[in-house]
Amino acid sequence: MDIGWLEDFLALAELRNFTRAAEFRNVSQAAFSRRIQSLENWLGTGLIVKGSQPVRLTEAGEQFRETAQVSVERLLETRASIRGSQFDAMSQIRLAMPNVLARSEFKRILGVIGPRTKTSFSVIVGTTSEVTARYLAGDADILFAHDAPALPTHEALSSHERLALRRDRFLPYATRDAAARERFGFPGTPGQPFPLIAYSQRAYFARLFEHVLERAPHRPSYKVTVQCDMSDVLKEVIVAGYGVGWLPQSTVDAASAEQIAPVDEKDWAMELDICAFRPRHPLGPKIEAVWEALCASVSQG
Repeated sequence: MDIGWLEDFLALAELRNFTRAAEFRNVSQAAFSRRIQSLENWLGTGLIVKGSQPVRLTEAGEQFRETAQVSVERLLETRASIRGSQFDAMSQIRLAMPNVLARSEFKRILGVIGPRTKTSFSVIVGTTSEVTARYLAGDADILFAHDAPALPTHEALSSHERLALRRDRFLPYATRDAAARERFGFPGTPGQPFPLIAYSQRAYFARLFEHVLERAPHRPSYKVTVQCDMSDVLKEVIVAGYGVGWLPQSTVDAASAEQIAPVDEKDWAMELDICAFRPRHPLGPKIEAVWEALCASVSQG
């Protein structure tokens, strides 16, 4: 049996959708379905209720889910531990962070850990889902990501050490042009929905957006104008005046703040953290030194 089958099954159990789970695992839906079927054949029983939408696990699937989660975590922790014991022979510490933080936070992070640890780094970037998956697979030593207590980035990270580096906010922005803002009519009406600059469904910020709507005093009316899973792309579209879109406040630098501004900071905003994650077991001395530097920076404010 391939450990990848277990990771596929856990992704499907969490996302409850074959298409989204296949995208998360970066394989075609056909290949993903074959791998789930291979796991069921190996176990000798069905794990998924056939034809269910959203996907539901069978009784055997629910029973197997916990075992699969523990097995994957132990295997990956063991691999990371073995790699950690050999780390002195390696030249770089591997960091993973989504594009949005690589642009807004990496210089700040490097300023904290670089001078104190006197080592070199390799950086994995991509979408939040991509870099989280690679970190959980053992391809990175430390993960940096946005995370909200009400909506964690990934349930598997709950077994990892979490360090909140600083607070951030997720809120709607639009061009500063008064005429355009009035034309958008945020938060919209059924007859005149506002133009939404939206995240792709697989993006972590798309889940945050849905959570904001669930907590809002009333449901907005919108029509998606542009959809993408990268905040920087959405920010450029918002700057160009195509509609209203949610962004982490950390992505709006001084230059961008001259062109866009929050639409409503009270009813449609959400607090979140910029966090660092690492496995709870001891790592190599260089990685431990990096983590200590991050902890010290938080303590010092």
